[in-house]
Amino acid sequence: MLPDRICLVTGASQGIGRAAAIEMARQGAAAVAVVDIQREAGEQTAALVREQGAKGIFVPCDLRRRDEIAATVDSVVGQFGGLDVLLNNAGVLERAFTNDVDFDTLPEELWDLLMDINLKAVWLMSRFAAPHLRRSDRTPAIVNAASVAGYVAYSHAIYGVTKAAVIQLTKTMAVTLAPAVRVNCYCPGTIDTEMARNTAAAGTSDPRVAKMTTANLIRRKGTPEEVAKLACYLASEDAGFMTGAAYLIDGGTLAWRGIHE
Repeated sequence: MLPDRICLVTGASQGIGRAAAIEMARQGAAAVAVVDIQREAGEQTAALVREQGAKGIFVPCDLRRRDEIAATVDSVVGQFGGLDVLLNNAGVLERAFTNDVDFDTLPEELWDLLMDINLKAVWLMSRFAAPHLRRSDRTPAIVNAASVAGYVAYSHAIYGVTKAAVIQLTKTMAVTLAPAVRVNCYCPGTIDTEMARNTAAAGTSDPRVAKMTTANLIRRKGTPEEVAKLACYLASEDAGFMTGAAYLIDGGTLAWRGIHE
C-alpha cells in the first residue's frame, strides 16, 4: 500500500505507466503526477487517477530534454510539497519506428533516441528527484522499468542494451542512495500494451517477433495491471528490505529455453 504518498510516474499516458498511476491512487497515494509527452492521453490518465480519490495532475515533459526533466520535478514538488515515489516507466522500442533494427542497419538517430529516453532520462529524473526523496519520511523509493531484454538478446540493436544498462544503473543508484532511498527495477516479458501490439503488427512477417510471444510458461500475455501491482509493491513500505535488485515478471520466459509450437 502507498498511503499518503506523493508519486511521479513517467510514460503514464498509456500501458504500464497508466496502470501504475491508477494503482497508486487505489493504494491510497495522496497525489500522482502523470508525466508524458502525449498531452491528451496524459490528461486522461490524470482524470482516472482523480476518480480513485487521489490528486492527479498531468505534467508535459520531453524526456530528451534535461531542462524539461528538471522543471518537471520542480513543478511536482512545488505543487504537492514533496516527493516520495519516482517510477521511471517511460520507454520506447526501435520497432515503433523502423523494421531495420539489426545493429548494422539501425539508423544512428534511433540509437540516440532510445539511449536518451530509456536510459539517460532515468538517470536525470532520478538525479533531480533524489534531494527531495532523501527528505521524505515516508519510506521513499525509486522504481525503474527494465525488461527481460536486459538479460537475453532479442532482435533489437539497442532496446536490450538500454534495459541491461537500466538494471546496472538501478544497482548503482541503490548503492549511492542507501539507506535513505530504496531503488529497484522490474523486468517485464510480453505484456499486452499498446507498444507491444504495435510492435507485433509491424513485425508480423519476422519470425523472430513470433518467437518473442511464444516462450511464456504461463501461456498468455501479462497485463499492465499485473506489472503495476509489482511496481507499487516495490515502492511500498512492504518492500522495505528490498533494494538494488531486478524483478522478473515474464510468465516464466527466462526459466527455460523453449518455444511453444
